Amino acid sequence: MDYYEGYETVKQKLIIAGISEIEEHGITDFSLRRVATSCNVSCAAPYKHFKSKEDFIAQIVLYIHNKWHMLQNQVASIFEGDIKKQLTEICVAYVKFWIANPNFRAVLMLRCDSLANEHINSMTEITESTKELIHKCCTEYGIDEDGEKRKTYVIRSLIYGATIMIDAGELANDADTIDMIRECINEQFPS
Repeated sequence: MDYYEGYETVKQKLIIAGISEIEEHGITDFSLRRVATSCNVSCAAPYKHFKSKEDFIAQIVLYIHNKWHMLQNQVASIFEGDIKKQLTEICVAYVKFWIANPNFRAVLMLRCDSLANEHINSMTEITESTKELIHKCCTEYGIDEDGEKRKTYVIRSLIYGATIMIDAGELANDADTIDMIRECINEQFPS
């Protein structure tokens, strides 16, 4: 937490500590008291910033979603007008985002937890944008609906698989791996 001292508000510190709490203890054992203690604030502090434990969790999800959305928009604007390049670079950014923020993945995996279910649905927007880009590419290249399903499967499997393999050390987290990911995505559409 020392890194964030002076840079972020108490609410932001609580959110970041909440992410670590979910990673370490999950939702069912999520403790506002532990979060407050890790931020060196009173046990009442979370309630000054969040309506409830559920609202706190929703704000954590929103925080991660906003981080991704900002990055995605930056990448999309750089490659505006070239849908294939946009798709490729957003997929690469997706892999890099999850590798750089492994603790965010613990929050992403909350989908099946009943306490967080209503809040976690917003996380699907992260992958929906990739599906939309694949659809646009398929439309541009005249690929039919069945072909689009296959391309969606291949590309999403590639980015999720690459993330897991890099995280596990099965693939190097380097420029060669990123180039390989780009090539595999580009191979899905004609040159």
